[in-house]
Order: sequence, then C-alpha cells, then structure tokens
Amino acid sequence: MNAEEEVIRGGSAREVLDSTVFNEAKKHVVDGINYQMSKCPIHDQTMHTRLIMMLQLWQVLEGYLQQVADSGRMADFQLAQQEEQRKRFKLFG
Repeated sequence: MNAEEEVIRGGSAREVLDSTVFNEAKKHVVDGINYQMSKCPIHDQTMHTRLIMMLQLWQVLEGYLQQVADSGRMADFQLAQQEEQRKRFKLFG
C-alpha cells in the first residue's frame, strides 16, 4: 500500500473513531459489559472470563482503528516532508 492510500485509510479510521455514533456504541457496549460483570455471581468464573474477553475484543477493535489512524497521520507527515524537500531542491536546481 502506498502512502496516499494509507493517508486515506487513516482518515477513514479517524472519522470512525471521532464519530458520535461510534462513541455512543462504545459507551453502550462497555457499560453493558461492566453492568453484566457487576451482576455476575462471583463463583461464575466462566461468565467472568467471557465478559473479560468481550472487553479485550472491544479493545482490540478500537486499537486497530487507532493504529490505522496513526499510520495515516505518519504517512501524511512523510508526504509533507517529501514535498518540502522537493521544494527546497527546486530552489537550488
């Protein structure tokens, strides 16, 4: 994948992360899991394990989106640096 494609993907990921609907969904999901954890009997280790796995899965999803957004920002920075170098070399050439 080239830098321009990474910038586009990163922008899409950032839009998702910044989206009101995504943040509402995140709050709903995490609050729901936390509620279930608080209501789950202490002796029910299987349910506790499943709920922890659900939280971890959510964190993986969000982490992936964040990673794509960060990669896009880095690619954008690299493209800007390359453009700046081209402009500098034009001054001397």
